[in-house]
Amino acid sequence: MNPHQHNYAAVIEWDEKRTREISGMLKPYLQVTDAYADLICEIVDVIGTEKPASTQDIVVRDLLADVFDALVEARRIILMGKCSTAYPIARRVYESLSLMALCVLDSKIADQWHSGQEIANRVVRKELAKHPLGEPEDDTKKLYKFFTIGAHPNRDLIPRRFLGEGNEFVLGSVCAPNLVLVTEYCAIHLRMWFWFTVMLLHHYQHLVDAAKPDFGTRYLHVADRAQRLQAEFDRNYDRLLHEEQSRHAKAGNS
Repeated sequence: MNPHQHNYAAVIEWDEKRTREISGMLKPYLQVTDAYADLICEIVDVIGTEKPASTQDIVVRDLLADVFDALVEARRIILMGKCSTAYPIARRVYESLSLMALCVLDSKIADQWHSGQEIANRVVRKELAKHPLGEPEDDTKKLYKFFTIGAHPNRDLIPRRFLGEGNEFVLGSVCAPNLVLVTEYCAIHLRMWFWFTVMLLHHYQHLVDAAKPDFGTRYLHVADRAQRLQAEFDRNYDRLLHEEQSRHAKAGNS
């Protein structure tokens, strides 16, 4: 057998290796997103003993489960450094989350979606902007633009692997991750956890406060940690991007 030959076991091994490496660098991110996941599970535990109060409530419950599952799966893939693979799942989070937020705020939209009517994201963005508890359209447009870039396979989204051009094996996480992209994805992922929890707590606060009187205090503690971490991500992203641009400029001049 060729001593340089690789197989699927190598793919699994590299995925696990990258996950350990990136997780070690991003412990605060893991802690905060785990804390958000715990809060969501507590909310679900409370409402799981209560029948839905309306069609709106049914819709919110179904969408929250979809958002949660996709958020958890997206993080698993991001931590392997495979951002392009995480992209469609993160996009699913954004679309389900923005729709869930609007359904929390507008029961008529929830009824329409439940009946099978498609609600375009541009409509979701415009309607959210009208509500005091919604999101400014400029903010949702930025997220939408980010996720639209990779709606279909394109040269910018799919990385150049140089297989046979210096690299002998390029599957899974064997290639060194792009830390600029990992930082950007973690920041967006964290932002969606923040928005997700805020909207659910708004919708179910009367039930949660009755069952768990200390929930609000614990939520505020997690939200504060998240905001501080978000600011740190923004600083690191700017620094890493500048360093990457400088390397490319030097390589181009050499």
